[in-house]
Amino acid sequence: MKSKPEMACRDLEAAKLADLSPRDRVLRTALELFYQHGIHLVGIDRIIAESGVAKMTFYRHFPSKSRLVAEYLAYKDRAWQELLARFVGDESKPALDRLLGIFDALKFAIEHPRFCGCPFIKGLAEFGPERDEPEVKQIISAHFTNAENLVAALVKQARPKDAKRLVQPILSLIHGTIIVAQSGGDADVVDKNKMVAKLILMA
Repeated sequence: MKSKPEMACRDLEAAKLADLSPRDRVLRTALELFYQHGIHLVGIDRIIAESGVAKMTFYRHFPSKSRLVAEYLAYKDRAWQELLARFVGDESKPALDRLLGIFDALKFAIEHPRFCGCPFIKGLAEFGPERDEPEVKQIISAHFTNAENLVAALVKQARPKDAKRLVQPILSLIHGTIIVAQSGGDADVVDKNKMVAKLILMA
């Protein structure tokens, strides 16, 4: 069995819970419960019970809930980067096509039967200024910073003269797509926002 840092995200989610190491059983259980129900509504005792590990085993691998939350978010970020690479990673393609490919990655994620929104957008609400979990906040912040850097780099290639004024509108379309899809809105929001982004970038 691969250790967690070496295990591809799809492998961890596809494996039978009983076949995983105790550490990965905890993480897999947290992935499902945190994502479906929210981080603050899921307690450690429930994760221990559903993962089938002893409490001592849990705390040996995750000394605190914050440590587990950080691992959960880091995993979710790796999973998104793996998916993004499938749609945006081909550097031989024009920058415009790669940029619009972000919407294709979003569509793939949103059409998954267990789609429950973006864990990082939800994380912004759950870990506001009053929360003292710097490691968790750093991962959330880094996720959005990486998204902005990717969009900025591709916009700069596609529209170098207009890059500064176009980055934020494109980011707003990307993040807005997820929020509308999560709220149960228009099922065609991805295609519509992709078209709007294309019109903006080709104007």
